[in-house]
This record gives sequence, structure tokens and C-alpha cells, in this order.
Amino acid sequence: MIAALSFGTAPLSNAPGAGGLQPFPPLDVPPASPLSSVDTLLGMATTLWPTIHRLSSLLALKQQLEAAVACGQATKAAFLRSEFESTSTAVETALKRWQPTIPPCLLVDEQDGDAVRVGAVEERARLQSILNNALAYRDSALMFLYRSIHGYSRRHALVQRHAHVALTHCVATVSHAGPMSALLWPLFVAACEAVSLGDRDLARQAFVAVHRRQGMTNIERAWLIVQEVWRRADLMEHMRAPAGQHDRDLVSLVDRRPDLWRRVSQDMGVTIVFG
Repeated sequence: MIAALSFGTAPLSNAPGAGGLQPFPPLDVPPASPLSSVDTLLGMATTLWPTIHRLSSLLALKQQLEAAVACGQATKAAFLRSEFESTSTAVETALKRWQPTIPPCLLVDEQDGDAVRVGAVEERARLQSILNNALAYRDSALMFLYRSIHGYSRRHALVQRHAHVALTHCVATVSHAGPMSALLWPLFVAACEAVSLGDRDLARQAFVAVHRRQGMTNIERAWLIVQEVWRRADLMEHMRAPAGQHDRDLVSLVDRRPDLWRRVSQDMGVTIVFG
């Protein structure tokens, strides 16, 4: 799955079935803790992962459809188009309906007697971080669907709405100082499409916090790529030509390259792995 999201390829494994992903809790939590039902890597997103798996396969399916159309293979194209449309609709519906299972302790007031026991404040903060990480996955997945799969403009309302919400959840994840090992994909894909100064500042806050915690070259490279994507996208959108048509073509080029970050990565000679 991580390879598929990183390199734009179809997943090698089959999609996990319902209930196929059982949480693997952190080793240092007692059985009675709400964290005992939370997966070490996927957090509260275990039930979302089968949908993410289907989402990651859509890009390869779209490429197959485009190739069939280009080659004039009408029958094959019709079959692939039907499969693409039904799968993308099912993925969109599943993402919109998905909600994480929230531990009861996050639903009670902090002044409740159970919430003030020793270690409860830290545990609650960690759960808030894990919850926001899962929600970031949901909104980044929706943004990825609209932008990279359906090819919506980077300034389309749906793209910008879900990018903003995803980045807000990313900042909430890091501000609660919980696990961040699985945050790079939702943070990176949402940050690449950030247009407003406010959203770009959210991206900066999250990247700084993740890099401070992990200190990994992969994080540093991802942040450099995001900034270069912003620079190129802004340049292409704001260049002006006397005839005007060239300018419109440049804007159209930005819109046709939803994965501009892949070109940037290639030009910089680096590879980003979202894990």
C-alpha cells in the first residue's frame, strides 16, 4: 500500500476484507487502556484502510482506460470506464460515510473522575492525536480522489475544502504530540495542493513538528518538494503572456498535472516513500 501511494502504482496485495485488519496496540499500554484497541501504525484508521487500498488502485485503472482510449480499443475502454466509474463512486461514498470509532474517554468532559487519573491526560492527548491522524487520512483521500483521479482543478472548491480540513487535522495531530509515523502521506498530498497562505502555514507547522520529532531525511525532502511544487504552480499560474492564450494554457497545464510533485521529485533526483 505504501509503495502504491508513493509510486503511483497498483497495490501488489489484494484489498483486506472486512475485519481483516485487527488493531495491533502499542506494547506499553495496559489492557484496560483505550489505547489497547488502537493500532500501532494505522491508529484509528484500520477500518478506513480497505477503502484507501481501492483508492490507490484507481490511478492505475485510470491509466489503463486512457491507454485503451488512445489505442482506439473501444470495447476494452467501455469495460474499463464502467469499472473506473463504479469503483470511484463506491470509494467516494465510503470515504464520506466513514467515521473512526472514538474511545469513550474522548466523549466525556475532562473534569470527569475517570479523566483525571494518573496518566489520563497524556493518554487523552495521545488519543486526540491518533484520532486527528485518521481524520486527516479521510480528507486527504477525498482530496486525492477529486484532484488526482477525477482531475479537478487545484482551485476547485472540493479540492481546497478537503486540503484545508486535512491540514487542520495534521496540525491537531502534531499539537497533541501523539504518534506521527503514519502522517506523511495525508500531510504531503494535502500540502502540495495548498493555495492560501493560511493553508500553507498549516502545512509548515505540521512539517516542522514532524521533522522535529522524527528528524528523518524523508520528511525533510518531502517538505522541500512541497515548497518547490508551490513555487512552480504559482509561477505557472501567474505568468502573463501578451496574447493571453499562453497564460490560459499554463494554468491548464497546472490543472492537468495533479501529481506535479512527481515531476518535481524526478527533477530533484529524490524519492519520497510515505512510510
